[in-house]
Amino acid sequence: MLINIASRKSDLARLQAYMVGDALKKHHSNIEIKYHFSSSLGDQNQDDPLWKMPSQGVFTQDFRADLIQGNIDMVVHSWKDLPTQMDEDTILAASLPRADHKDLLLVKKTAIKGVKRTKQLRLLSSSPRRMFNLEGFLKKAFPNGLKNITFEDVRGNIQTRLDKLLKLEADGLIVAKAAIDRLLSASDYNQPDDNFDQSANKIRQAIEQCEWMVLPASVNPPAAAQGALVVEIASKRKDLAKILSGINCTKTFNDVQKERQILSSYGGGCHQKIGVWVSTIEQGRIISTQGETEGGKSLKVFTLESNKKLLNNIKSQEIFNPKQLGDLFTREPIPVDAQALKKMADANVLLLASSHIPDEYLSAIKSQTIWASGVASWFKLAKKNIWVNGVDDNLGGFCERNLQFLLNKNSLNWLILTHEDSPSTPAIATYRLMPNRSDIEMDNEKYFYWRSGSSFKRAIEIKPEILNATHSCGLGHTYKIISSIVGEGRVFPFVNEEDWVNQISK
Repeated sequence: MLINIASRKSDLARLQAYMVGDALKKHHSNIEIKYHFSSSLGDQNQDDPLWKMPSQGVFTQDFRADLIQGNIDMVVHSWKDLPTQMDEDTILAASLPRADHKDLLLVKKTAIKGVKRTKQLRLLSSSPRRMFNLEGFLKKAFPNGLKNITFEDVRGNIQTRLDKLLKLEADGLIVAKAAIDRLLSASDYNQPDDNFDQSANKIRQAIEQCEWMVLPASVNPPAAAQGALVVEIASKRKDLAKILSGINCTKTFNDVQKERQILSSYGGGCHQKIGVWVSTIEQGRIISTQGETEGGKSLKVFTLESNKKLLNNIKSQEIFNPKQLGDLFTREPIPVDAQALKKMADANVLLLASSHIPDEYLSAIKSQTIWASGVASWFKLAKKNIWVNGVDDNLGGFCERNLQFLLNKNSLNWLILTHEDSPSTPAIATYRLMPNRSDIEMDNEKYFYWRSGSSFKRAIEIKPEILNATHSCGLGHTYKIISSIVGEGRVFPFVNEEDWVNQISK
């Protein structure tokens, strides 16, 4: 069976078409693929920023006539380029597993000294969403802080944008990380007359001239569907729909459909200052929505939607405020030794509870990558002039870092800096937790939120009756620790304490 697949003709678009073609051939041995590449309206107009162009389908609409008329069988799109409302002539039939959904900030190494001195940062980005969501975050996340950030329009494919960054006076560039990741892995999909290896080498050389940050989805969720590709076919082609069902990633498809539904409720389109990210996990559905509607309403949602029936009809006097615990421990620093220094020099470092890690450890870090557990920790490290590359958003193992392409594949080993009794591995103990109290004041409280597993274990030592209460916490290490003690069915996870407060307030 011959299948004609079309896409735009940029390196990224061709690569995504090849990915779908390869998946189809692996799933159906009797399929032959023929590719068709052409330019769209958005490709032809490289002068205007996207927000000045028609709000829907500037990269996708030109293919629809050929699809409906049967000149081609399917079109592979970057899903975020499609309008949120589709007409009845075509359907979206399948998606492959999603690449990284987050944005990537690149800052020229030659510019960093001047940025720190002036506290001014000039970024290339035409996205209203990024401009709105990132200004406040970057002022706190950049080492030693920033006073002013300006955004300048930029168009073109990834290589063109990187060239503009390195040749112009701008300090940095914001791009979709998925595009970088896919292009760096493009040699796996080389076809005759393609030069993916050359493109990947150029991108790698450009990135090596920059410092980078993977921007957190909790404060800067991506454009709806960013990182996902989708296959569009004519509605009447039931045969193709059946074939494509075999390669469809259901999780990606459903998550992205939810993102598009959320964006559509605010009007949809790339002109919006709204980012949306959805990820379905066993414990529920993580949703992050940040930005501003066209009517000027501010949006700020970061939550875990799940079935928390036991949290219904809570009385305020039954809620134990985490602040009532005060400080259950004092923290005793553990001196840095030569062995710890050697381990840190050879690994990427994850900092848990960074505010408690002694400064002598922080100043000794010479690692390839520095990662924080949450945004609050990122800000504290930035105040100490530390460049942070990314964050787990307090989601623990539910946050995939996806650094195999940015980093050398042989340099993915991680080392965690934490306290002496932490179950995290591999780790360096940087301080000890010393019990500081022998009592907890409580009356009839039944609902607890725990900020750490250590606090929970110390609390049940002091008051064992707490075990019979209803417990909540974040999705990271604390969730694993408490679940191992009381059982998963009696622990209610949230993305953070603010999410817990918001949900029980309802």
